[in-house]
Amino acid sequence: MVSASKEFSDLSELAVFSQPGGGAAAVWRAGARSGVKSEGKLSGAELLRRLESGETVESLMVTSGMGRAAVQDLLVRARVDRLMQVECEYIDSDEFRVASAETLICGKEAPESVPLGRVRIPDGIPAYLAELYGVPLLTREQEQYFFRRMNFRKYQFCELRGQLQSGRARRRVLERLESLLGEVNELKNHLIRSNLRLVVSIAKKFVKQSEGFYELVSDGNISLIRAVEKFDYQRGNKFSTYASWAILKNFTRTIPAEAQRLDRFRTGNDDVFSQSVENRRSFISDEQVNSLQKGVIRELLSELDGREQKVIAFRYGLGEGLEPETLEQVGWRLGVTKERVRQIEVRTLEKLRRIAERRAFEIPGI
Repeated sequence: MVSASKEFSDLSELAVFSQPGGGAAAVWRAGARSGVKSEGKLSGAELLRRLESGETVESLMVTSGMGRAAVQDLLVRARVDRLMQVECEYIDSDEFRVASAETLICGKEAPESVPLGRVRIPDGIPAYLAELYGVPLLTREQEQYFFRRMNFRKYQFCELRGQLQSGRARRRVLERLESLLGEVNELKNHLIRSNLRLVVSIAKKFVKQSEGFYELVSDGNISLIRAVEKFDYQRGNKFSTYASWAILKNFTRTIPAEAQRLDRFRTGNDDVFSQSVENRRSFISDEQVNSLQKGVIRELLSELDGREQKVIAFRYGLGEGLEPETLEQVGWRLGVTKERVRQIEVRTLEKLRRIAERRAFEIPGI
């Protein structure tokens, strides 16, 4: 903000501003007499930016060379334009239209957080990422509360914004819309921050830091933000599980594409090394598909019954310290023939595929 002592050339001009009746017009006249140069007509967006940075309407009048009415008109137009550019999408619910919806949805405080126990932080990650593990994951009740409230506020915003479209840009309407939008952003950021550690944990499973770890985390963050926008809290699923699926789905596409991109720049002599590059690409691709496949299936194991879980875990080496086993080895463990194991595996993989399709999720190689 430009201080008053710098706006005026002497105390007499400052006194004019402080006297009753001087007001904004006196400020503008004082600025003109004292040699403060106008920057010309500024856009409404620029005026709004400066106002929100701490400048007063009076100082904007001086720097723009416009009167109060003109400045305020541009500010209102800029606020309306900004609000009209906001995407109006939300998960709808009939309860939003109930007369007591405000009290029903927003009348109670959010459920209390469960005390954070000892959290294992993955080795080798920088301090700024390690701090994420100090933010507790939300409980199912907290997720329901925050998503329900966020979507209700979005609904209110979209309904009220119709008054701007009809040309009724009253000050009360603008202030209410900005308040609703501010609360939506606060709720959204809280949901994102509470789940950022999921991105790091999942990325850590698939790549080392020297192999695009930070790029993968950045990609995963975008997937998390989209998941917050699209999550339907009314289905009763836990968001952390939904978000994990969304992040993994993105990784199944990102990692192979990144490997191919890097291979194009790993050698300067394609004629001499083309065969070795192709072999290396095939090896990298197979390893990554295998790793991603395991990660996705781990997330879906809870959908299977006990025997199906065991067959998949033994066949793919999903347990701690386990290596993939042959049909015969798994059959010996479970006391059935290897043909029976094969039948269970085929049936279970088909079941996993149907689950993945239902959730718009991909299992690489299956």
